[in-house]
Amino acid sequence: MDGLLVDSELYWERARVEVATEHGNTWTETDQRAVMGVSSKEWAEYMIRHLELNMSNLEIQEVIVSKMAGYYAERLPFLPGALDAVRLAGQHWRTALASGSHSDLITIVTRHPDLNGRFDLIISGDEVPAGKPAPDIYLETTRKLGVEPRHAVCLEDSANGILAGYRAGMRVIAVPSREYPPHPEVLSQADCVLGSLVEFSKELIDQLDGN
Repeated sequence: MDGLLVDSELYWERARVEVATEHGNTWTETDQRAVMGVSSKEWAEYMIRHLELNMSNLEIQEVIVSKMAGYYAERLPFLPGALDAVRLAGQHWRTALASGSHSDLITIVTRHPDLNGRFDLIISGDEVPAGKPAPDIYLETTRKLGVEPRHAVCLEDSANGILAGYRAGMRVIAVPSREYPPHPEVLSQADCVLGSLVEFSKELIDQLDGN
């Protein structure tokens, strides 16, 4: 969801920078890359450790998620081709959203009129033991959909997400984040790379299925 359907990574960075500044510390690009795609518990633990916060895991989650919900209330920034890609996928295949984002934020996004009811399954990274780049969320998604991972395709923008799909044994379509592009070595694990979701098509999936 984050960075693929919704251009939210800058929102996440903004929220974390604000918290870091409030506590006399800094949030760097390296920090941001480290937590992209991971579960809420994992990014909260990372923030507590790296920013030396005197807060519990749940407390920092509440602070960041509250800030994010406020940003979303102002504007939900769907990326080019995102809504059309979800509609197209739903017309031809069972379609799931497997996101490391907090469940409250997933709900805000998926209740948008253009997405509401479009997914057969929605899973948050908080529902599995380990977040991306571990394959847990994709293995659980394919299990619940009743398909073998090798017969499934995931679309990902981040390095952690690409690695999660690859390690799950899925076909991986990378749509790299513009602000935080994955390292070329990670991108090489993807079956194909798109400039944006505008390029997503049934023909592309058929081609992957035939390879």
